[in-house]
Amino acid sequence: MCNQLMSCMKGLIFFLTVFAVLLTAQDYADFRSRYDHYPNDDPGAFRYVHPYIEKAKREGNYEELTQAYKDAVSFSPEHKIAYADSMISAASRTRNPDLLATAYLTKGTVYYFNYRKYKPALDEYLKAWQYAQHSKSDYLYYKNLYHIGVVKSYLGYYSEALTIFERCKNHFRNPHSEPEPPNIKYNRRKGYLNTLHQEAVSLLHLQRTDKAQAVLESGLAETGAEADYALERSYFYNLQGIVAYRQKRDSAAVTLLATALAGLEKKNDFTHAAIAYYYLGKSSARLGKSEDALRNFAKIDSVFRAHSFILPEVRGAYEFLITYYHHIGNKEQELYYTTQLLKADQIISADFKYLSGKIYKEYDTQDLLESKKRLESTAPFFYLIIGILLAAFMGHALYLYRRRRAEMEIYRQYQSFLLKAQEEQQGVDVPPVALKRHHKIADRSLIKLLHKLETFENSRLFLEKGLTRQRLAAALETNESYLSKVINEYKENNFNGYINRLRIQYITQKLRDSSVHRSFSIEGLAAECGFADRIKFTKAFTEINGMSPREMIRELNREAAHL
Repeated sequence: MCNQLMSCMKGLIFFLTVFAVLLTAQDYADFRSRYDHYPNDDPGAFRYVHPYIEKAKREGNYEELTQAYKDAVSFSPEHKIAYADSMISAASRTRNPDLLATAYLTKGTVYYFNYRKYKPALDEYLKAWQYAQHSKSDYLYYKNLYHIGVVKSYLGYYSEALTIFERCKNHFRNPHSEPEPPNIKYNRRKGYLNTLHQEAVSLLHLQRTDKAQAVLESGLAETGAEADYALERSYFYNLQGIVAYRQKRDSAAVTLLATALAGLEKKNDFTHAAIAYYYLGKSSARLGKSEDALRNFAKIDSVFRAHSFILPEVRGAYEFLITYYHHIGNKEQELYYTTQLLKADQIISADFKYLSGKIYKEYDTQDLLESKKRLESTAPFFYLIIGILLAAFMGHALYLYRRRRAEMEIYRQYQSFLLKAQEEQQGVDVPPVALKRHHKIADRSLIKLLHKLETFENSRLFLEKGLTRQRLAAALETNESYLSKVINEYKENNFNGYINRLRIQYITQKLRDSSVHRSFSIEGLAAECGFADRIKFTKAFTEINGMSPREMIRELNREAAHL
């Protein structure tokens, strides 16, 4: 028996030795061919990745070592950042800018996709950009540019992000004239599909729904039923669900979002899953399914607790939960979700402050400097253009100054006219105020329109729901363009800002004067002053008064109790 055991042990040792020798003798490509069919995050691939790393180390082949560590990042479920750091270290030994860009970009992608930590992700993207922007590899350049576009989209710079995504889409869509290896071809198609997704996100935020829908249909057609693109397919279904919600097709929205969730949860994409939960909750609420709405909104809090991450888009879930638990008198849950919303707002605020400053300083400014260099390379023509532009600017500035001075003179005369009218109404004897007459029709039209706006404000016609610039212009017997110009110049606001300020000033006075109004719900207060949407009302109220409606009501009630 002992002899048999020893014989088995010798056979096993011989087998392992031969296996190790074979692995050692293998070409680097042989290693990769043995695990290229493994799915991401499968640690089983390390039976081949580890020997690959050891061989590259032993031979001092830092280019292969960089690739080996990149593969380790893909297959490691728990140590991705550590392997990404090793990848950067190996790439730095090669002095190859493309490999350095790839290494920093890989680490940034881990922070973004696996952890949704935008701050360190942007740091790595910008380090990569220092190398990729001069790279001869178009794929590397546009992959890096794509990720910078994602950060811009997260910050809400949708127009700028859309421009970036359109550039990336054109690159990833066009096939190379030379045949590409299968992995490059696959990555290019992945890049194209992800760019379509981000393009549609920006279009939806810019309210260009028809264009977004066309992009989504194109994306779904591209993915087909291929398993390799299941996650991208889920992204497109998710956005189609949001479109359906906006169009008040709630049953369709629920179906599309549920379809998207199956793929998102399978890949543990908690960010896009949270968006799906949010719109599932909103559609369920509108269908009268309160329990489904609460369950989906509570899942957003679970994501936030697990990952300390939240998109600004879904913070409304907390407002719903707070209102619901306040309504049923559950103080404990109301306090919990209020605390969670405050934490979420702190994270959103900190992220935005850091990211917006960083991306301006290290990407936008660098982009401008590159443009400056290109312009300076054609110096004579450049200076001629600058001279023409400067002259045009000075001429335009002089024109604006003279026009503004004339308008201010008319405005001062109009104020004197109003003062006289007010004093005459009150029966006060005053010396006559001369109103200088202008022969220009435009001046008389201005005075007439300002007087009508005064009447409009005093009559509180701004409380009308659905008031638009077109309707107000018709009521005041003027055109939209002229009305906007007068509001911009004399009310120092755009049309929406002007109407919002009047409405908020009105409801604020009501809250100060009336305890009855202080008992209204947020929806009731919004409706009272002409807002159709409680969220827009709360946002406008907070921006103008520096505190939310609830905070002001609390302070006014406390003040009244001490009188």
